[in-house]
Amino acid sequence: MNLATRTPRARALITAVAGLTLTLLVTGCSQERDAVLKWPDATSNPQPVTAEQFGAAWPLKPDKGEVACNTTPYSGFAITFTAPDGKVYALNNVAHDEKGYPSADTIKGSSGKMWRLRTFGMQVCSVDRAKHVQSSSSPTP
Repeated sequence: MNLATRTPRARALITAVAGLTLTLLVTGCSQERDAVLKWPDATSNPQPVTAEQFGAAWPLKPDKGEVACNTTPYSGFAITFTAPDGKVYALNNVAHDEKGYPSADTIKGSSGKMWRLRTFGMQVCSVDRAKHVQSSSSPTP
C-alpha cells in the first residue's frame, strides 16, 4: 500500500514523522558543521578560550578558560586547561601522569567533543615551536 491509498490520518502521521526526522537530521548536521567550522586560531601560549569560539563543540562546563602547553623532561608536552576559578586540568595524559593534574573529563559538559579542545591544545604547543623555528632560521646580518 502506498502513501496515496492510505487514510488521511495515516498520511498526516507519516508526513509528521518524516518532517520531525528531517528536522532532527538537519539540526544534528548543523551542530556537527558548527563543530568543524568554529575553530579559533592558536596564536599564543597560554591562550584564552571561550565556549563561543568553539560553538557546539565546546566540551566543558566552564564557558571559558585558558589552554596552555608546557614541556616536560620525559614525555614532551603537558596540555592543560585552567578554569576561571584557577584550577588546572589535564587535557592529555602527560599533564595527568607527569604533572598530576586532574583530568578535564571531570568538568566535561554535554557535547562530548573533548578531542576538539585537546587538538587545539596541540596547536597551542605548535605556536612556541613555530616561533623557535622562525627565530633560528632568521639570517644574521
